[in-house]
Amino acid sequence: MKEFSGIPTQNGMPSISNIFKDQHEQMIMTPAYEQAIAVLEQKINIEDFADTYSEELMGKCRDYVDKRESQFAHKRATNESWARAEVFGKTLEAILHDQINQGIFGEDVRGVSTSTFDDYYAGIDEVIERYGPDGSTYIGCALDFTFGNPNNKIDSVCADIQAGKLRDVTFYESPFGNPPLIHGKLQGIPKVIVGVDAPHLLQLAQQWTEGDSQVLEHNQLFLSILRQIQMQSEVYSIIANRYHQKEVAERYEKVHSAITKLYTELKEQRAVVALDPQITGDGVHRAITERMHQLISAK
Repeated sequence: MKEFSGIPTQNGMPSISNIFKDQHEQMIMTPAYEQAIAVLEQKINIEDFADTYSEELMGKCRDYVDKRESQFAHKRATNESWARAEVFGKTLEAILHDQINQGIFGEDVRGVSTSTFDDYYAGIDEVIERYGPDGSTYIGCALDFTFGNPNNKIDSVCADIQAGKLRDVTFYESPFGNPPLIHGKLQGIPKVIVGVDAPHLLQLAQQWTEGDSQVLEHNQLFLSILRQIQMQSEVYSIIANRYHQKEVAERYEKVHSAITKLYTELKEQRAVVALDPQITGDGVHRAITERMHQLISAK
């Protein structure tokens, strides 16, 4: 991995001055991305599953990752906008993963950063689990991070729902249990799209690198992530029922119930009656909200 101006680069990422819009953005994102790279080293490693899957399957997965990495390396070297989006996206992914596992959603909620294979193949960056007193730990929610317009990703999720498809995470290890409650394939995962816009990500990134846990804990952007999951899981269950995909609908309904409970609990703990208009006005949050209204209104 090469380095330029303090930012780790992969296979010829363009000049930092071309990636970032201004010096302010560069000053915040340089340390944040370096910290993000360190956090994302915790991603699941498919080599830890060599005793679980056949060598043939493992080889195919390695080849798939190598092929996609080659494609992404070309994009990094030739598309500055794409390279900037990758830096922002990975930073957001790392912040949310880190904060979930620091207890931002409670001590019984943990996030799992998926393997590079599942990130590329299934489009799933993170899986959330919540430990329950009844022994059921999986709340059934996969996240795909964005800091731009989420509509294409949302429409892709809707296409899967209409076809009765749920995504699998091939390489998964539960953060709960000793030995882990799950070590292998996690099947049929409802997927949602979450994110924040660039200005809010800059705010989060600065707070994160400064290490102010109290400020982060009370940043409503994390509650907005839960609200985004809540909205989508409700709408996606309705869409699934429209297309007579009963199993898919039930999976999303389960997510909606679990997330609504968690969202309500956290708002009460933090004395939040409603999200601040500055938070609901976030570009990504607003786009998700508007797209959900459009989908509900569609015949």
